[in-house]
Amino acid sequence: METTTILIIEDNEEVRENLAEILELYGYTVLAEPNGLAGVKTAIQASPDLILCDVMMPELDGYGVLNLLSENERTSGIPFIFLTARTEKDDIRRGMNLGADDYITKPFYKDELLSVIRTRLKKAKLRGTDPSGAATAHLSNPEGGFARLEKAFAETGRPLLIDAGQTIVREGEYPHFIYRVSGGRVHLSRSHEYGRDYIIAELGEGEVFGIPSVLERAPFHYTARGASSGATLQALATDSLLKLLNTDRNITEALMRLMASRVVAHSERLVHQAYDSVRRRTALVLCDLHQKYAGQPIELSREELAQMVGSTKESVIRALSDFKREGLVANQGKKLVIQEVEGLRGLLV
Repeated sequence: METTTILIIEDNEEVRENLAEILELYGYTVLAEPNGLAGVKTAIQASPDLILCDVMMPELDGYGVLNLLSENERTSGIPFIFLTARTEKDDIRRGMNLGADDYITKPFYKDELLSVIRTRLKKAKLRGTDPSGAATAHLSNPEGGFARLEKAFAETGRPLLIDAGQTIVREGEYPHFIYRVSGGRVHLSRSHEYGRDYIIAELGEGEVFGIPSVLERAPFHYTARGASSGATLQALATDSLLKLLNTDRNITEALMRLMASRVVAHSERLVHQAYDSVRRRTALVLCDLHQKYAGQPIELSREELAQMVGSTKESVIRALSDFKREGLVANQGKKLVIQEVEGLRGLLV
């Protein structure tokens, strides 16, 4: 029968022996060390199934132990529980931020101790952790996470057939599902300040949406509709996603990578949107000047124009270059001539 090995790292001899006695009584194999340095050495050599570690110890405290073990591939996946007499939130938060799986406050009750240990061992088993060998489930494998997520969509996702223009989710609604596009196209749109919609993203086959809203427990900040060709989708319940995140670290890493790439793409869009807003403001100023000058050539330096637009001279010059290329304005010496005022006004809508 396979046994479960627990390593205790505790400098207080009475506490260490009390822990060992309880755990051995309930069938666990126990290893015990009186300080952090010895505990790290034993953890690397023996690869226990779980580690109980005191926080305040001489030579190397519990935070140092956790840091060293987290950096070692052989021990990074072992469930790690802090034993602490400190109940201050900051101390507990620091340990959890460093990667501890849980904590037990001393003095502890036997039932609480056993419950926490069983829970962490169960979660480690669900993650596929193998502390006795290489902790391969804890090595970075976002590709495997994507594959696992796609499998979940295929096995438990609800298939949806969406017609062109049909609404899938509305801006302001709270999510009950996340969605994967299995065919066709989906448009994500937001309402324009003047009541018109504008498309912020077009999603194709294999792309997923709805995850940030689920993780943030926030409403959708966009409306999703089928594009002109319609779309087929797979809808995965939010409860299913959260269970996957709690049992498979690779899925968490995959979603982190996905959201990070979207942040980069969104940043690039913001740059273009910022430039487009300069185009719009420049067009507005030129329309006003055209009216003021009664259709005559406008005599204005680029620096003055930039000050009126409220942007840099370089950005305004780029906007003017576009307008010239589009036949909206032209140069007459140092003056500007508005050739298509209605075209400029069309940029304001």
